[in-house]
Amino acid sequence: MVRNKSACVVLLFSLFLSFGLLCSAKDFPGRRGDDDPSKRYEDCRRRCEWDTRGQKEQQQCEESCKSQYGEKDQPQRHRPEDPQRRYEECQQECRQQEERQQPQCQQRCLKRFEQEQQQSQRQFQECQQHCHQQEQRPEKKQQCVRECREKYQENPWRGEREEEAEEEETEEGEQEQSHNPFLFHRRSFQSRFREENGNFRVLQRFASRHPILRGINEFRLSILEANPNTFVLPHHCDAEKIYLVTNGRGTLTFLTHENKESYNIVPGVVVRVPAGSTVYLANQDNKEKLIIAVLHRPVNNPGQFEEFFPAGSQRPQSYLRAFSREILEPAFNTRSEQLDELFGGRQSRRRQQGQGMFRKASQEQIRALSQEATSPREKSGERFAFNLLSQTPRYSNQNGRFFEACPREFRQLRDINVTVSALQLNQGSIFVPHYNSKATFVILVTEGNGYAEMVSPHLPRQSSYEEEEQEEEEEEQEQEEERRSGQYRKIRSRLSRGDIFVVPANFPVTFVASQNQNLRMTGFGLYNQNINPDHNQRIFVAGKINHVRQWDSQAKELAFGVSSRLVDEIFNNNPQESYFVSRQRQRASE
Repeated sequence: MVRNKSACVVLLFSLFLSFGLLCSAKDFPGRRGDDDPSKRYEDCRRRCEWDTRGQKEQQQCEESCKSQYGEKDQPQRHRPEDPQRRYEECQQECRQQEERQQPQCQQRCLKRFEQEQQQSQRQFQECQQHCHQQEQRPEKKQQCVRECREKYQENPWRGEREEEAEEEETEEGEQEQSHNPFLFHRRSFQSRFREENGNFRVLQRFASRHPILRGINEFRLSILEANPNTFVLPHHCDAEKIYLVTNGRGTLTFLTHENKESYNIVPGVVVRVPAGSTVYLANQDNKEKLIIAVLHRPVNNPGQFEEFFPAGSQRPQSYLRAFSREILEPAFNTRSEQLDELFGGRQSRRRQQGQGMFRKASQEQIRALSQEATSPREKSGERFAFNLLSQTPRYSNQNGRFFEACPREFRQLRDINVTVSALQLNQGSIFVPHYNSKATFVILVTEGNGYAEMVSPHLPRQSSYEEEEQEEEEEEQEQEEERRSGQYRKIRSRLSRGDIFVVPANFPVTFVASQNQNLRMTGFGLYNQNINPDHNQRIFVAGKINHVRQWDSQAKELAFGVSSRLVDEIFNNNPQESYFVSRQRQRASE
């Protein structure tokens, strides 16, 4: 009997022990339970993305997650999927929620997408810095940088890469791409309105890269993209604006206090919109996007501008909703119920759910919007618009064409004092070295790829510029500039569609198209407030009309230390070509 009781006790104890082990098995380190450090790290990092405000706070939060859960001890995770795809999936999940929850969900999606863009750019810069510190051989360093770009900066705007021989960069006397304050990639833009039917994104301020660009820091550049058959909501802005169409076709209408202007717009059309004018647009095409480069010159705060929408729902809202009912009812002589329905009340928001700055329109509506529009061509034909590509090229030959509109000749540009230009460079061709005496050019690549080479003084490397540190940094930079005066470095920048390249005044520069693609670019010539744009000169240092040809013989001999005859032989060696030359012909002669 005793023996049976002992056996029962042992059996019961074994059963309890087995049950306890089964219940705790989910917490073993080999299982991905709640105590798995890798999962907890991911949960912590995700909370940082959603709950923090600002890039600095998010970065501090993520560092805390790393130290707490030991990310460095975790196995290497695969590369995350494309942020754009994750953003679209997030938006789809929002649409499945209740209507009242959708706006907040969409805001979280947008916030996370923008933070991921910033994080990716930060990781790309850190990866490049690692390459330059660890790799000594130039070819290894270039391979390392390419791998960084492929991992963190995959860009749908990228066309074919340059041939390997064109991309080789020597270490001596050259500004590395990662420390180039004059090149802005697509990731340098921040989206203000990124929606299913379009995108409005603004380039970071120019002086955030380097104080040498402070002279144009009052300007801002943005890109507006509208999908086929899309309407852009009416709005006005506290900035003088220039619209330059780079792709597609559409209609642009704006209203001043005097009258209404409406234009059919195609690539090359330039429209100046005065500050405070209400403007709306429509993409007429059924297949292509309408893409417009917009230059802003703010009238309130230099370098800062805002849009004001009279009609809207959640994002953007109607600015009329900010007025009190005591103002709106007598002003419109209308009951508050009707005002709520019109200016974004509950019923109006439900009706416009999911619609933002960009609205899908029927083809009949698009055609109706363009009925009164005119097509600008000549520089004197319209008060506010002209077609840059319909003008006579300023420079032209079989290798390329250059169009330019200056305030002195185009009245549409006088109030804002900006030059507009377009460069069409055939494949394998060079726009010979030159510089501008007064204008800083902001150049947007619209088609093809190639590269720019620019001569720059030995500027201190600087990725950001804070105004509160201005005095101390300027003193250090002044001492550095004095020590290195008369020394220069070559800045070679690969250019692809969507890139922005800034050429400061008096910096010699040349542009080269790749061997297998034409290169198309548009640009804005910007001037400091105290400079008259009519006095800008483009001075060529090579080609048929280079300025060295005009030097006195004695000046040539004293400057170069050789006979003036040899100087003339070199600088006059290309009598037929003035502005554009072909690399193929030079290689054939060799």
